[in-house]
Amino acid sequence: MNPTALQLATPPSDVEHAWPTACEPTPDGDVSLRHVVDKLRRDLAHTKACHADEQQRRLRSEQGAEALMAQVPFGLVTLSRTRVIGFNTAAAALLPHLRQAQTFSLPADWQRQGNSDRYTAGRSAEARVIQVDWLHAPNLDTQWVRLEDITAACSERDTLERQARLASMGRLTAELAHQLRTPLCTATLYASMLADEVEDGIDRPLITRRLVHQLGQLDALIVRMLAFVKSRPRPHEVCAIEPLLQAQLDIIAPLLGLRGVQLALRCDAANCLVAVDQLQMGSALMALLENALQHAPAGSTLSVSCQALGHRVDIVVADQGPGVSAAMLPRLFEPFATERPSGTGLGLALARAAAEAHGGRLAYHHAVPQGAAFVLTLPALPQV
Repeated sequence: MNPTALQLATPPSDVEHAWPTACEPTPDGDVSLRHVVDKLRRDLAHTKACHADEQQRRLRSEQGAEALMAQVPFGLVTLSRTRVIGFNTAAAALLPHLRQAQTFSLPADWQRQGNSDRYTAGRSAEARVIQVDWLHAPNLDTQWVRLEDITAACSERDTLERQARLASMGRLTAELAHQLRTPLCTATLYASMLADEVEDGIDRPLITRRLVHQLGQLDALIVRMLAFVKSRPRPHEVCAIEPLLQAQLDIIAPLLGLRGVQLALRCDAANCLVAVDQLQMGSALMALLENALQHAPAGSTLSVSCQALGHRVDIVVADQGPGVSAAMLPRLFEPFATERPSGTGLGLALARAAAEAHGGRLAYHHAVPQGAAFVLTLPALPQV
């Protein structure tokens, strides 16, 4: 019989049974085909397992990213070029029109605030402020849009700014009220002298000029208040320190006479120049002079000295009163801290604030043999 016919006549089961034998390694070292197929099967199974693991890891990663996006407190939109490929719940709440695969755009009724990244959403009284940030991935077509409703934060900031401004207004109002008192007392004194028909030997034209000057000082203080309200801070002006100090001494001189207090003035800074807000610094000097007068006993001397020391100038105001108690020292420059029943506790606080605003300082020293001495130090301009 033909060998080929014999092979075709062999039942399939016999062929499968005979297969291993036909594929066994021959004595000359040939590799069995079954071994090759088994190896390929194992490699394929391993590849499938690795692929399944990779799919699981990718799925877990995507699920984790989605969970993370859902938890962040701001809106996040993922774009491929300009197409939406993902967004979280917060973004959907801010942009109800948002859909997958659409071209991303902000709502037409969102108005940009100048050149900032903030937008006003809506035109009603309940309009919200939305911060919009664009985040780009280097060398990729993917980008993210971060959206955050900052309405509450802006409202809180505005409230804090308003409170700070009101606090500043309160401080300035207190300063104004405090500094108005002495010029008003002086002006009242001058007016009473002019009105006294019995008073002889007074120089009425001189008193009238001084009265007009005091009223001018009051007007200047009010102008300063209005400048603050209109957010127009006064610039620093270059002036000589001696005339600035003398102007305040002229204001308080009549009150010294009423109290029976002598004035001792020594100025060694005739040519010393400073750059100051003259109204503010004048108020600071007046606060020091008024404080000394309030503590000076009748018949005592109020000493004022001015000395230029290189790049600074020291102004010392000293009285012969009881001085500052040990209990008062830690709070000496605090607003409303005072030991006098009729005191406001504002003068020294305002004077120190003015000194520091000009790059200077205000310090207390115990006067010898008794009393209080306050040293106001200001930066001096180089001599021309």
